[in-house]
Amino acid sequence: MAKKGTKRDGSKSEAVRKYFKANPGVGAKAAHAELEKAGTVVSLALVNKVKYEGNTKKKTTTRKAASKRKAGGGNMSDQIRAYIAKHPKATRPEIRDGLAAQGVTVKTSLVNAVYTKVKKGGAAKAKPVRRGRKPAATKTAANLTAAELIAAKRMIDSMGGANRVREALNLLDQLQ
Repeated sequence: MAKKGTKRDGSKSEAVRKYFKANPGVGAKAAHAELEKAGTVVSLALVNKVKYEGNTKKKTTTRKAASKRKAGGGNMSDQIRAYIAKHPKATRPEIRDGLAAQGVTVKTSLVNAVYTKVKKGGAAKAKPVRRGRKPAATKTAANLTAAELIAAKRMIDSMGGANRVREALNLLDQLQ
């Protein structure tokens, strides 16, 4: 670290830059060794930093832009959907091979995902896993079908309501 009041002139960095300008194809380790032989004491980290200092730009392309460029316009899912629309009876491998013949390279997993959504109206949804204790069974006098319940309702109505049926059941219990 430089002391207060002193100004750094960057002579080590400049020496490394000059060396790489004179020897453009040399690797960082070889440059470091050559600079040491010439009497310039620099660290390998500084040599690497100077060698690769122009390569710090961020990539601005997104995945979507890259996939459009790779597929030749439109994203790959759109390409698969268009192929399925033209060839509705095509199988998944036929779709992949057909697109490859058109110059569109797609992965099998993407073809499977898009095919499932197009053909089956959405991705196959797994049933939710219920955790914990099972609910207690409801206690009923009898497990009746819908047809039996409808027949019972008709009988109750024909006897004059639920109260009349209860009276009849009480009388039957007394006879037994």
